[in-house]
Amino acid sequence: GAKSVRQFEIMRRPPDERASEQNPWPTFPMTYKVTSAHEEGGERIYAVNTEEFLADDYGNLKALRGSEVEFVDGKFTKVEGTDFEFETELVLLAMGFTGPVANGLLADFGVDLDVRSNVARDDNFATNIDGVYVCGDMGRGQSLIVWAIAEGRACAAAVDKALMGSTSLPSPIAPTDRPLL
Repeated sequence: GAKSVRQFEIMRRPPDERASEQNPWPTFPMTYKVTSAHEEGGERIYAVNTEEFLADDYGNLKALRGSEVEFVDGKFTKVEGTDFEFETELVLLAMGFTGPVANGLLADFGVDLDVRSNVARDDNFATNIDGVYVCGDMGRGQSLIVWAIAEGRACAAAVDKALMGSTSLPSPIAPTDRPLL
C-alpha cells in the first residue's frame, strides 16, 4: 500500500559488467543486480547519505535530510550543493553488520543492549522503546543473510500486528530461534 518506495545507497551504482582489473575472478562480482524485491518496484538512488531524520511537532517522522556523496581518499565526502529533504512516513534501515555502535542513534533512542552487545528485544522483536523494533544482525549478531530475511519477515509481521491489531503476514521464526547444530 505504499505510495512510493525508494532505496538509498551510499555506494555509487555498480557497473553492469565485472571490471576485470579492479574485480577479477574469483572475487565476488561487484556488478549491478536486480533481485525479485527490486522487480516489485521502487526507485534505487545511489551515492547518497542520509544525514538526519526530521520530526513533526508531535515527534512523528516526517522527512529525512541527505546529500549526494563521493568516495574520496577512502571516505565518503559530501558533494556541496546537493542537499535534499525527502518527505516520508516510514524508514527501514538495512545495513551490513559491523556490530551495533552503542553511541549515536542507539544511545539517543535509549535502547537497551543484551549481554552480547546487540540490541535487546522481546518475543515480538520490540525494543524497550515503544515503536522501535529490531531484527537481523542488530538483534541476533552477525549471521547469514537467510536469517536476516526470515527475521525481517517476522519483524514485519510483528509491526503489522502492533499497528493493525492483527496480521496475515508470515512470521517464519522467533527472535530466540538459533541454527540447528
